[in-house]
Parts: sequence; C-alpha cells; structure tokens
Amino acid sequence: MPVVDDSTVQRLQRHWEDGWNQGDVDTIMAPFAADVVFASPGIALMTGDPSRTTIEGRDALRSYIDGALRKTRGVRYTLTATHVGTDSLVLMYSCGLPDGEQRLGADLMRVDGTGKVIEWRCHF
Repeated sequence: MPVVDDSTVQRLQRHWEDGWNQGDVDTIMAPFAADVVFASPGIALMTGDPSRTTIEGRDALRSYIDGALRKTRGVRYTLTATHVGTDSLVLMYSCGLPDGEQRLGADLMRVDGTGKVIEWRCHF
C-alpha cells in the first residue's frame, strides 16, 4: 500500500515546526493548496465566534494564521512524533506556552498527488 513519501513528510514537518517557531506565515503556508480546508477548535477561540470551526481557502487561512501568530507570541512547538498514512500524516507535538505550561496536540494533514495539503485538522 503506498504511503505519503518521505520527502513530503520531511517538508511538512519542517514547514510546520520552523514556521510556527519562527513566526513565519510564508513558511507555514508554503505547503497548502489553494482550496485547503482547515478545521480546529482554536478557530472559535481566535475569532470569538463559537459556531466557527472551519476555514476554507488559502487566502482565508493565511489571514487566520497571521492573526494567530500575532496573538500567540512566545509559544514554542516541538514535534514529538509523525504518523504516516496513505494520503495523510499526523504531526504530534508539544506546545510550550509563555507561562511554562505544556500542552499536547496533533494535526492531521491530508495531501493531494502533488504533496500539497488539501485538508488540515488540528486537535488539542
């Protein structure tokens, strides 16, 4: 059974961890397809709209991430494991908050045939 290739996995790991830790929206956004769909419990927290759980499209996602980076300065992410599937991978991580608290999370990313992320689901 074919799985997501190693170069795609390594690229997504690098963009995810480097992008968030460097506060670089361009690095974070590089692997996303134009029609990406993002789902996260954090969307409601960041937007203040409890009914909002998804963001559709690269431009809307970029705007959301830019705002999230401004609101979460000082947060450090460390990838702890990666699980690879046939058309997706799960990045597991710890999140170090500025007050020292540590939280765990896992992000599922589904990719298309070119290795672009078409669906991103955040869990924490």
